[in-house]
Amino acid sequence: MNFNLKANISSTPFNIPEGVYLAGYGHRDKPNIGTHDALHTKAVTISNGEKTIMIISNDLLGVNEEIVKRVVNGIKEGFDILEENIFICATHTHAAPDIFDWEFDKRYSQMDLNKEAKEIIINTIIENGLKSTKDLKPVQLAFGQSKGEGIASNRIDKNALVDNLVSGIFLIGEDNLPLCTMVNYACHPTVLGAENLYISRDYPGVTQSLVEDHFGKDSICMFMNGACGNQSTRFTRRSQDFHEGERIGEILFESVLKAYDNRIAIEDSTISVVKEYFQFPRKQLPSREEAEAYYQTMTEKLNMAKRNLGIAPEELRGIITKHQGAGITLELLEVLDDLNLNAPIQLVRLGNLVFVGVPVELFNDYGFLIKEKSKFPNTIIVGYTNGMLGYVYTPQSYEVGDYEAWSSPFHINTGEKLVEKVINLMEEL
Repeated sequence: MNFNLKANISSTPFNIPEGVYLAGYGHRDKPNIGTHDALHTKAVTISNGEKTIMIISNDLLGVNEEIVKRVVNGIKEGFDILEENIFICATHTHAAPDIFDWEFDKRYSQMDLNKEAKEIIINTIIENGLKSTKDLKPVQLAFGQSKGEGIASNRIDKNALVDNLVSGIFLIGEDNLPLCTMVNYACHPTVLGAENLYISRDYPGVTQSLVEDHFGKDSICMFMNGACGNQSTRFTRRSQDFHEGERIGEILFESVLKAYDNRIAIEDSTISVVKEYFQFPRKQLPSREEAEAYYQTMTEKLNMAKRNLGIAPEELRGIITKHQGAGITLELLEVLDDLNLNAPIQLVRLGNLVFVGVPVELFNDYGFLIKEKSKFPNTIIVGYTNGMLGYVYTPQSYEVGDYEAWSSPFHINTGEKLVEKVINLMEEL
């Protein structure tokens, strides 16, 4: 085994106070009443002797431009590293503090306790990142994949195509155990619903803990969500509670172990990064009359569904989200022109492996396309990287009125443009 890289890791829990409002569900109007399992920030610093990168994963709904800039500046004050070499993403748990404006709602992120939580989170990410830069150890990079059956489905159409690949990126130490396991899987962490008022990492937290317990206390596991814009547990979960989170997290854990068994060493120690801003195309909105008519139609459908005692929970959830999307379109008519849709796309290459970090919720259709067109045999899509601007949806999704498409600020052809941009950027690695 060729230990051609050096790396170190660090993991720190966020100290989030009780009473903070949680993010992810617009109709959740009560603050958290405690912590079920602590949120963490995790960092790995990797060097080949010439270039150094830092990958940071956070148990948060997302990060925004302000958070990323403050974290990057804080890390650069304590460690000599290029800005573009710091890769910051979020797991997208819907049981984390609301720390930035989302869905045009400033009710909670602007409250004093939520502002305090935001400062705690930013400072903790910086301190934890700097810890990972100390005492780098020799490691071997390996990559493996398996199938995660029974976890995610297409959350709009349960019979549609689903990306169920579980990718494991392993940094293996001289003791032949993973120092760091990076798990990439595409699925919204929404096992826990809006009724949950406890801070939690959802199913990715269960998986991370199980992997760390399996490989030992000196190892960390980081979760990186994929092209999960239209993938979730809506049609696979049996309930929306912590027991179900444990069940699904355990399935993913077993898939990670299979990926580890399937691993192949990557001998190429090349490290290269490209980070470039991309102007996401702005949506062409319907007229106010059309938007109001669609909202009224969805309101009537929702009221009918609520009166139907025999309706399946997942079907009701689909109608609720379409109604929410119709409402957000009405708000977009007021604010779309003022939204900043210029955000970075960041690609990190490790040998023949490339992380494609995008600041959006990408439909799996475009994740498949990027992987298909990529010149790198191991291509990983990482959503919620450097931002969380909205859904990149398919034209078909908009035509049928899906929540994801109608709530998005992006033009209907954004997915096609984004794929083209990513493939072009790969030529610079």
